[in-house]
Amino acid sequence: MKSIKSKIQISMLAVVLIGSILIGVITAFLNAHGIDDMMTKTVGPATQMAADAVEWRMDHYWTALQEAAASDIFQTSSPTAQELVPIRDDIAQRNGFLYVGKIDATGFSSTGYSYADEDYFQQCKATMKPYISDIMNDGQRMIFLLEVPIIINDRFEGVVYGGISADFLSDIVVNLAMGSDGVAYVLDKRGNVIGHRESSIVEEGSNMIEAAKTDSSLADIAEVNQQMIQRETGFGAYNFYGDNKFVGFAPIDGNQEWSIAIEVSQQEFKSTLKRSISLTILVVFLVIISTFPVALIVGRSISGPIQTCVNRLEKLADGDLHTPTPVVTSHDETAKLAKALDTTVFRLNDVTQDVSHHLEQMGRGDFHEEITRTYWGDFAAMEASIKAIHNSMKETLQQIRHSAETVAAGAVQVANGAQTLSQGAAEQSSAIHALSATSSNIEENAKQTASAAEEAGQFVAQAGAQLGISVDYVKELNTAMERISNSSAEIRKIIDTIENIAFQTNILALNAAVEASRVGAAGKGFAVVADEVRNLASRSDEAAKATKQLIESSITAVAEGGQVVNMVTESLDKTNSIAENVTVKMNLVVTAVENQTAAISQITEGIEQISAVIQSTSATSEQSAATSQKLSNQSILMNESVRKFRLN
Repeated sequence: MKSIKSKIQISMLAVVLIGSILIGVITAFLNAHGIDDMMTKTVGPATQMAADAVEWRMDHYWTALQEAAASDIFQTSSPTAQELVPIRDDIAQRNGFLYVGKIDATGFSSTGYSYADEDYFQQCKATMKPYISDIMNDGQRMIFLLEVPIIINDRFEGVVYGGISADFLSDIVVNLAMGSDGVAYVLDKRGNVIGHRESSIVEEGSNMIEAAKTDSSLADIAEVNQQMIQRETGFGAYNFYGDNKFVGFAPIDGNQEWSIAIEVSQQEFKSTLKRSISLTILVVFLVIISTFPVALIVGRSISGPIQTCVNRLEKLADGDLHTPTPVVTSHDETAKLAKALDTTVFRLNDVTQDVSHHLEQMGRGDFHEEITRTYWGDFAAMEASIKAIHNSMKETLQQIRHSAETVAAGAVQVANGAQTLSQGAAEQSSAIHALSATSSNIEENAKQTASAAEEAGQFVAQAGAQLGISVDYVKELNTAMERISNSSAEIRKIIDTIENIAFQTNILALNAAVEASRVGAAGKGFAVVADEVRNLASRSDEAAKATKQLIESSITAVAEGGQVVNMVTESLDKTNSIAENVTVKMNLVVTAVENQTAAISQITEGIEQISAVIQSTSATSEQSAATSQKLSNQSILMNESVRKFRLN
């Protein structure tokens, strides 16, 4: 890629080369066109100025004659009156007339001659307006005769005339000639040349309109002259004897119907065109040679500052807002570029610093400071955006703070509730576990009870059967008791007999002892036996008494036992009847226990399902408690985090 310096140099050389060539061509064209345009713009005003000059000069003549015609002396005096002579001479001398005179209404003149038949007198009389004659020779020179009518009470009373030399037109047109080959001329209303730098043409009465009738080469000139006598203003071109002419023409206003033209030779004015082209080629060559060092200097002067600005812009693109911008000492656009770059960097730095400051404040959680800086141009959108972000984040954080406080309070309540729920669920789970275990035990016990009840029913049946046997045995016992009672009566009789025997033996022993004591020593042995018999009788008596007491007690016990046996028998009968009812009821109990066992099994299954649900609920509640605790902790942290932001 070419550098801007080489581009500038090549571009300048190419532009200069192409431009110089174009300038040469355009200059030649413009010179040619400019010459035409110059002639157009020069000849036209010059022609109009010449027409105005002739008109002014003629107005001077007309004014003098009109003043004379309005004076009393010209109106009342005869043409040859002596008092008019000095006045006529004075007017002529002061206004440049060759002579001034009066012609009365009959045509008699101050010269003593009658001009009643002259065309100019007849025209002035007929129109009662100022009139100028055609150019004519008064015997000495070419003149124009100007007549102004004397009007008294709207009647024609004659004319005041003045003769002027036709040379004044030639003097005017000589000074209007442009170039050595250019001429100016004046035509009258018939196309006759009445003013020209060559007096012979005037004297001969040259008329190109009439000449073109016999010479077709003069048709272009005749056409221009025809436009002139029609009092048109414009430009024309024609070839006159091999030379291209450019002519401008304009009418001369006033009482005379004349037209003036300025003719210019195109060949004469364009003779400098070749020299101009040659000079242009030389200038182009010199410009190309001189442009090369200038291109080098200009390329360096432009590319150098631009390159430094580019380097700074590259740093700016990399985010460098602190490196100073290059200093350009020139006063051209590169200096403006450097200045604009410096302004851009400054404003970008200013905006960036302000944005960074507010973003840093927001990053630290400080939303207390308001954004008051006004940014320029399209940075206003950034200003609006950061203000919107600041306000939106501030409002959002305020809402978050309010929500965080509400969430924190609610989260604490939820956490507490979740903990309570989790604890309650755990307790319910434990209770359900215990209830399930108890239910299982109850079910097991119920099963065992059912089994035991069934066995008890069997045992009751067996007990009932055995109770019947026991009743029979009790009856037999009652019979045996009666027998014992009878035997006890017999034993009581025997004991009574033994007591009597013991009593009799004791008496006998006592008697023997008495007797032995009486016997003395011989009776010691017998006394000993008597003592022993007495002792034996005493013990027998004591034993008999004891036995009697025992027998009586036995009899009493037997009697009581009999009564008891009777009562037992009655009770056993009742018990037997009750046992039969118990057997029936036990059968009902067994059936009920079996039904209860089935119901308890269903309850156990329901409790197990409830236990599973409660276990799941407990796990969920524990998770919810943990989550709510985390939520509570996080809401507290969020609340603490939000409280770090400084808000209004």
